[in-house]
Formats: sequence, C-alpha cells, structure tokens
Amino acid sequence: MFPAITIRNLPSIFNQFVLEKFLSANRIQWKFVTLCAVENGAEPSQEAHVLLNKHSEVHKAIQILNECEASDRLVKAAEADEAAVELLLAEQEEGQDDEKPSRKKRGKTVEEAPLPQEAGPAISEEDDEVDDLRVPFASLGLSPAILQRLEHLGFENAMPIQALAIPPAMEGCDLIGQARTGTGKTLAFAIPMVERFLSQSVRRLRGLVLAPTRELAIQIKEVFDSLIEGSHLRAVVVYGGDSIIDQTIELREGVDILIATPGRLLDMRERGRLRFDAAEIIVLDEADRMLDMGFLPQIAAVLGCFHDHPQTLLFSATIPSELNKLTGVTLRNPVLVEAGGGDLTPLNTVSQKVLYVSPEEKLRLLFDLLDQEEGPILVFAKTKRSTERLAQQLRSAGYHATRIHGDISQSDRLKAVESFRKGIYKILVATDVASRGLDIEGIAHVVNYDLPMAPEDHLHRIGRTARAGASGKATTFITHKERRTMKHFRTVLGQS
Repeated sequence: MFPAITIRNLPSIFNQFVLEKFLSANRIQWKFVTLCAVENGAEPSQEAHVLLNKHSEVHKAIQILNECEASDRLVKAAEADEAAVELLLAEQEEGQDDEKPSRKKRGKTVEEAPLPQEAGPAISEEDDEVDDLRVPFASLGLSPAILQRLEHLGFENAMPIQALAIPPAMEGCDLIGQARTGTGKTLAFAIPMVERFLSQSVRRLRGLVLAPTRELAIQIKEVFDSLIEGSHLRAVVVYGGDSIIDQTIELREGVDILIATPGRLLDMRERGRLRFDAAEIIVLDEADRMLDMGFLPQIAAVLGCFHDHPQTLLFSATIPSELNKLTGVTLRNPVLVEAGGGDLTPLNTVSQKVLYVSPEEKLRLLFDLLDQEEGPILVFAKTKRSTERLAQQLRSAGYHATRIHGDISQSDRLKAVESFRKGIYKILVATDVASRGLDIEGIAHVVNYDLPMAPEDHLHRIGRTARAGASGKATTFITHKERRTMKHFRTVLGQS
C-alpha cells in the first residue's frame, strides 16, 4: 500500500494551487495531489487524495490536518483506501506524461502573477523621520475628535507601525504594512479609516476589513468600537460558525465599517443580504495567515466585486514570499511600511526561556511554572485532543483552567476567553486558534507546552504577551525528539 491520505470537507473554492499551498503551509511532505468534487446533498465540498513521500508520514499528516481549518471549515483526514490510491497513481502517471519538462516538479500548473513591480516608497522604523521611541499621535495630523478619543483610551504616543502607516493611509495610498505581532497593527488601519469616515454623515458601508479567523475579527471589531464610541459611526462583525440570520438582522440597522471572515462575507453576498462593492477602503489583516488557510480564491472573489479600485491596505506580522500569489489583489504604487525588521525576530520585551524535557516531565514542570507565576497564563498545545486533556489535567490538579480550540462552539469560545479576561480562570489552554486574534491585556506568561509547527506560529503565540509595549515572559518546552527541528526556531527564540 502506498503512503496516501484522503482529506474531506474541503471548500468548493479550493483549486489545485490552493490545495498545494494549504498542504505546504501545514508542513505536509506531499508528492502528488488530486482534487475532486463531492455530492453530499449539503454544502458543496471537495475531497483530495494526497500521495506522501514516506509511510512514516501518514499518521503525522492525519494528526496535523485533523487540527486544521480551511476557509472556516474543519477538514477531516484519514488513510486513503485502495481505490483512492489506484485513482491517485493513475492520475499521477497521466499527469507526468502530459506535463512539460519545465513544469514537472510537483505537478504545479498555475501561473503566478506578481504584485505590481513598481512599488511606492519604502518606509522603515530606522528612517530619520521616526524616532526609536514612539511619536505623539498629535504630530500625525489627526483631528481633535480622534485625538480626544485616543487620549480617553490612554493612548498618547503612537507605536512605530502606527507612526509609519497612518500618514500615508490618511493620504489615500495603498499600503503593505509589516510589524511583529502585538505592536498595534489594528489601530494603524482603524485610525485612518475612522478619521476618513467621521466627516461623512450618511450611513453606508464604506470600510471593509477581512480577517482569517473569528477571534481576530471579533478583536478588530472591539478596537473599532472603542475608537468610534460616541460618534455616529457603526461597526459590525460577521463570521462563520454563528447564526447568519442574527448577523443579517445586525446589518439591517446600518453599517459604516464591516469586519468579516471571507467565507461568511461571500455567503451573505450570494444570498443577497449584503453588498460591499462600493466600499472605499479594504483591509486584509494577517495576509500571510489568509494564504496558509486557503483563502486565496475567496480574497480574489471579494476584490472582484468592486467596480472601482478601493484603497487597499495589507497588514501582517510576516510578509511571506508567497504574497505575490495574491493574484486577485491589485495594489497601485503601494507604500511599503516595515516596523521592527523583516526577519523572524521576537519582540525584545518578551523574556524567553527554553526547557529541554522528556515527555514524561512536561506536566510536572508545567505545574512548577504555574506555581511560580501569579498573573494570567496562556498555554499552547498542538492538537484539540491534547488541549482538552491538558485542561482536564490542570483542573484535576486544582488549577483554575479553561480551554479553547476549533471543535468548541463560537459562543463557548467567547465565554472561555471572557472568563479568562476577567480573571475567573487563571489559565487558558489553547491551540493555535488563539495565536492570532487574542488581545488580552496583562497576560503575564505564554507557555509553549508543545512546539508549534512553524517559527512564524511561535512569534504569534508569544505575541499574546507583551502587548502594546508591555513586557512579558514566554517558556517553550522542547523534547529530545524535537531538538533536530531547533535550527528552524533559533531566530525566533531570541537569546534564550
């Protein structure tokens, strides 16, 4: 039997290229893939058959994929049956015969369309115009109403990404912004958007923000709400996994700024419940994560709805080389904004520690760490099952712990996060569903109980502490088996 797996419940918008990107982003060592539609009477879906490099990778690939979401769907992976393997091998042989020699490698057939080559000016935090320290918001040309609101929220000085991005965004420029997680990217696009819309009294959808996860979308909504409180503006959030009827009713009251996950946005448009084609500004937040989660076709579909080119802002903690595969995104002379450097380096306000442990020692050492730490602690585990198991072990040992992962309903996830925020629970155990989009002040310590799949994921995890210039701590457990992967994590682990 050849090493092959079948992946079910894939979105119908997946094509061959997106599937390959989805597998590679989740570090699946694939050899050949085939994709086919499935008629199941429910929502349209697809399944993929994937030929792997080695038999030893089958179990690992299934475990990883069963923890994944693709365009707001939980995918299901299992070992391929004999019929699927025969089909896969037949298509592989046929594909190799038909391929041109220059395109043989891995069967890729999609042409790549790069972003415009003539980019606008590049600005980094090393430029003379921006001090190493934060600059006052009052020096950025903001209106008295915005400055008063920022002062009420306790913000006097801008973070580097805000100081660099707000002026060109207010001038209407397209923009690509990169800054490490926890450095204030949301305000960097929320402030110029609100500033622009405050002078317009007629309510209509003018601003659109796309986010890859429900948690991040909700967090962005909270930032906008705090910024527009007391004004005539209204922000609404829509995302999958919650009642589309309730969200439709929410939209009927009018909206100026819409925050959405791509799948739910297009779903509501196709049902005739929402139009966004006249929006003046669109923001793609966490663009790299959108690529990893297979949102490329949906992003292209969203941008294809616009009659005129909207001002387009791309923000992310990491801007990967694959960004040029966002073929549906047309940027006009974009300003490149980089705060904190383009390499994978952690915030210097996070004090990191690495503990080399055996699997049997991990739980005991976690208990020791929890006993020494007084503040809120966020613990990351690799899978949904290990998250459930670890949270139960902590509760059995007398710790006040809760958990979130992809199999928990959205309402229960929100309750868990809010209880953690209020201090009802001292410990939150989570999968990477919380590594982006969880913005809780005062998280004292992030613990990587399990090593993440990629260095970028590590940066996003530890970015949950040391928010907005505060300091924090991070501890990473590494087993002896994981030491061989350490070369990929040396940069993100800092001086630890």
